[in-house]
Amino acid sequence: MKNENGNFLTKNIKKLLIVVRHGERIDRAGEIPKCGIMNPELTEKGKKQSYLASKVIIEQIEKYGIKNEEIFPNLIQIRSSPYMRTIQTSAYLIKGLNSILSKNKKENINLLNKIYIDFGLRKRIKPNKKFNKEDFFYKSVDKYVNFDEEIKNIDFIGEKGEFPLEEETKEQCEIRSIDYVNNILKKEFENKNDNRKIIIIIGHRGPMKFILKKFGLDIPEKKTLDYCTQFFFDVTDGIDNSKFLEIKYLKKSL
Repeated sequence: MKNENGNFLTKNIKKLLIVVRHGERIDRAGEIPKCGIMNPELTEKGKKQSYLASKVIIEQIEKYGIKNEEIFPNLIQIRSSPYMRTIQTSAYLIKGLNSILSKNKKENINLLNKIYIDFGLRKRIKPNKKFNKEDFFYKSVDKYVNFDEEIKNIDFIGEKGEFPLEEETKEQCEIRSIDYVNNILKKEFENKNDNRKIIIIIGHRGPMKFILKKFGLDIPEKKTLDYCTQFFFDVTDGIDNSKFLEIKYLKKSL
């Protein structure tokens, strides 16, 4: 069976990779960021986009033959860039997933509450860009909880400490982004775990395009990716044998 994009849908997927752009950022809506001009947070619309993206993900997961009771909570792994907008996107996505999946279960469940913070997913710092280190006012991402109540419900796992501020060329950013996704999936396959796993990567437009290129989707440099656009890949048979499934967008009316 093919989807509306002409791609074959795969049933009984064991390993699913979902790549998601963050929600609407506040500075692009004409507002002044509280977290610093280089590290803007989400607008209220962006939070809603992130929350509603969970519904799209659940619908897709079901279509791929993965039942709700199989996937929650331990089989979903959310990995985020350490920027405020991607962390918020992850937090509101988790809130939506918890809400949907809790309703589908009769018994009490453990809620999904972990985000893997990965500097490998960070936005590219362009050469000659004036980058104010004070905009990244933390040595641990835990301090972000002071700026969004929803983040207080999240446990951060992974890299903490000083934010990497090295300038990068496009080529360096591409290598870093691809190495990141290679390493994450390599670890998953090295575990030789035949259980289902859903890995959700929350990132930025530029690095995302390099990651998507690795999986065979070459998106033009000047093409804009809408906020919370979602790309689905079947990686059951490994990185080199991955299958592109679908692109899903949120409704423009949001």
